[in-house]
Amino acid sequence: MKKFTEFHEAILPEFNEFLINKLTMEIKQPTLRDAMIYSVNAGGKRVRPILMLAVIYSCGVKKEDLPKYFDIAGAIELIHTYSLIHDDLPEMDNDDYRRGKLSNHKKFGTGPAVLAGDGLLTQAFYWIAKSDLDTSKRMAAVRILSHNAGPMGMVAGQMTDITKEDKKLSENELTELHRQKTADLIVAAITIGAFCADHSLSKNLVDYANKIGLAFQVKDDLDDYGSLEDADKNTFPNLIGKEATEDRLNNLVKDALNAVLKEEKFDKNLMVSFLDYFKN
Repeated sequence: MKKFTEFHEAILPEFNEFLINKLTMEIKQPTLRDAMIYSVNAGGKRVRPILMLAVIYSCGVKKEDLPKYFDIAGAIELIHTYSLIHDDLPEMDNDDYRRGKLSNHKKFGTGPAVLAGDGLLTQAFYWIAKSDLDTSKRMAAVRILSHNAGPMGMVAGQMTDITKEDKKLSENELTELHRQKTADLIVAAITIGAFCADHSLSKNLVDYANKIGLAFQVKDDLDDYGSLEDADKNTFPNLIGKEATEDRLNNLVKDALNAVLKEEKFDKNLMVSFLDYFKN
């Protein structure tokens, strides 16, 4: 497979089935199970775990062997989903809907939503620990994921977001916020994939991951530009203007392409075609 969209379509049904079946089997408390599965099954594109699996495939692992990495990829998706549940809470972004459905706390209540997020976060590391991969790969996944998703990464970005939402941030401050809140988990997915496939991690692949991680948020800002909801928020178009934000997105994509093209012993097709996501 040469196109990321083709790879995504080929892997997604089996991966979705894995996620729901595993949670259904493992979580016995019925309300907790329902709340956890509700958000995991709320229509996410699974970009982060599929990126991880795409890196593994690009390193030479056959498609039929990818399911043995589903535990690790699933852990990434559980952590992403927990962060969305908590982001939507009244004490944070206070959003009633997520992907067109009631947010978790609107469906189940604030307490159950907090616990559903807590459950997904901790279950993620259980899945890594129980994976069939060798110890060094499991430890690398734990180290990278806890670093990038925790108080040195995503959680730090979330704290900045809620404590400085009434203050106008500088471009550097906004970039750092989104590097932590959005980019770090994408970087984790790509670098964990390389470790799992025994690929020597280079600065090129890390640079690619960092660039597309930030590009995700820049694209989201552009997609939401002009909406009343984002009128007073710290976004790149509000700060530097729509045209400058479009230039920044184009430069991030160009830099990501240049970085991945330098990667050695690696099939670049999927990572190059993934950049089509950022085209208008």
